[in-house]
Amino acid sequence: MAAYQDLVKKYAKRKKDTLMDSVTAGLSYADNLAVDLGLLDESGMIDAVSAAAPFAIIAVTEQMKVIMGRKTGKAGFSDAVQRMVKTGAAMGVGALASLAGGPAAAVPAAIGTRALLSHYKSKSLLGVRVQERTSRLRALRQQRENHPAAVPSRPALPAGMEYLDE
Repeated sequence: MAAYQDLVKKYAKRKKDTLMDSVTAGLSYADNLAVDLGLLDESGMIDAVSAAAPFAIIAVTEQMKVIMGRKTGKAGFSDAVQRMVKTGAAMGVGALASLAGGPAAAVPAAIGTRALLSHYKSKSLLGVRVQERTSRLRALRQQRENHPAAVPSRPALPAGMEYLDE
């Protein structure tokens, strides 16, 4: 089982990924806002690049983690798919918010949706971990109760020493 500090470091790194994904999803709508404000000229190239950028960034960052040996290929692929699904959902909500309230509503909707999905996933995984650990403790207790002779009544002594029975 991992130590507490190891878990803290692991989850702190995940928060960086969540922030980066939220910002890139939000930036994909920032170009629409810039076009509406007249800061940029409308072109199809900007729309295509801004829509693909969050997914490209996710793919590159997860692949770099695999190349650097911080993740296995299977874990990197799984994490990339999960991040892309959350980002796609956030961008979909952002598109709906853009239609309903204009491009200014898309950015907070996309970022908020991404953060909400990450929070939900974290809470659900916490519940699964607690449930698995609880069932493991129950199994260990049941095993100990079924085999009381396996539990010594006295502490173990170093090699070559034994208890004197009276």
